[in-house]
Amino acid sequence: MKTKLLLLVAFISFSQVFTAQSITFTSTLTEAQIGTTITVNYEYTIPADGNIYCAINLYNDWTWASMVADGSLSPAPAGTNVAGSFDFTIPPGTTQTEDLTSPYNYKLVIELSDAGWNWQAGDYPSTQINLTNSSLGTEDFNQMNNVNIFYSKDKIHIKGLNTSDKYELKIFDLLGQEVKSITKDNNTVNLASAIYIAKLKVDGKGVKTSKILIN
Repeated sequence: MKTKLLLLVAFISFSQVFTAQSITFTSTLTEAQIGTTITVNYEYTIPADGNIYCAINLYNDWTWASMVADGSLSPAPAGTNVAGSFDFTIPPGTTQTEDLTSPYNYKLVIELSDAGWNWQAGDYPSTQINLTNSSLGTEDFNQMNNVNIFYSKDKIHIKGLNTSDKYELKIFDLLGQEVKSITKDNNTVNLASAIYIAKLKVDGKGVKTSKILIN
């Protein structure tokens, strides 16, 4: 009886580990402008460090046709209900949805894999994304491409913006947790030495995401 009980406990423990991997979107994307940057949020659980891949794809009904924009997190730190996000810039020149021939459509997907990039879990919403032409000009895109975010002498610096630009800059750790909000009047940081993610949102121009090293 004792042996059977031990085997049952071992089986339950194995089952819990085996089914521990999961990933899901926590925000819904149904429409976006071509040329702009959008943010998608997700949450995952994995018992050991792994990898995350996320993409906006073009499909022929449900058959993959091409990738529009993608991103990855490697490594994705182990944890339970870990929150995170990806910022995607939809390339200028992408065909807008209304110009696609049926049954072509755009969808968002996300996949969780182990350290060896072996698939563990995924989220594949059936909701189609309506991509429309952007109202932003080429000058705006070029300016965001030239923006540089960096750390120096206990402060976060932004180069490449106009002095009149209104912006919001937030610093996140690699688990996706916000650790600092930066303004023009307060750009001093007091964080532990590590790599962080800086997300800069500029009114009317889009989003710039950069990794920064604080030391």
